[in-house]
Amino acid sequence: MPDDTQITSAVNSTSRRQFMGYAALFGGGMALVSCGVTFPELTAAEKQDIDILNYALTLEYLEAEFYAAFTGSGPYAGKLSNPRVIQYAKEIAAHEASHVEALKKTIISLRGTPVAKPTFDFSPLIGTATVNDQLFLQLAAVLEPVGVRAYLGQVARLSNPQLIAAAAAIHAVEANHVSAVQELRVKLGFNTTPERQTDIAPQSAAKPTSTAAADFDPNYAPAPTALWKALTMAEVLAIVKPVIK
Repeated sequence: MPDDTQITSAVNSTSRRQFMGYAALFGGGMALVSCGVTFPELTAAEKQDIDILNYALTLEYLEAEFYAAFTGSGPYAGKLSNPRVIQYAKEIAAHEASHVEALKKTIISLRGTPVAKPTFDFSPLIGTATVNDQLFLQLAAVLEPVGVRAYLGQVARLSNPQLIAAAAAIHAVEANHVSAVQELRVKLGFNTTPERQTDIAPQSAAKPTSTAAADFDPNYAPAPTALWKALTMAEVLAIVKPVIK
């Protein structure tokens, strides 16, 4: 399998995905003021940091779009009925939207250009299934650990210590989402194996390396593992490719 630098170059060449260009400085502390100053050319490490942030931004675009689809005026708005499920959807949607804005500001502060938001279509994941609380939470239980493991796969490649700390902060929030969604699924009787421990969710024990959604297992414990296993950029791309137009 090619390394992540090669994957970055390959995916950047594909406008369909715009996948490459979770981490942010939370604010404008590093905002650059244009006053005729000529800045030095970005180093290779700085360019890699921006590529990783754009990768994270694309994942946050996807997650924000997913939750927005079930709230407000989204295409699946009105399909959720349980007040607690609706509350979770709105709260997590707000978190993901905040991550998007923080990442965009950070990329700009580093003299990068935020990647454009792709067009997402979640119908390949839904198919002919009835859109309801159970399906929404099942999809969330699949998507959230992908984000957790994607951050884990890139944080060590960041060169800026401030970015590493900020990425870890967002990574923790995404892990909180995993636990919250699974705890709610347990309470509502949707999680059929609430004691299952796994470090590779949503991938299954039967097909642990598969990146196909049909092979995933959304049923696992709200606190599923002591140590998550990272996903590479190539693996994450393969997982999310079906919903990026």
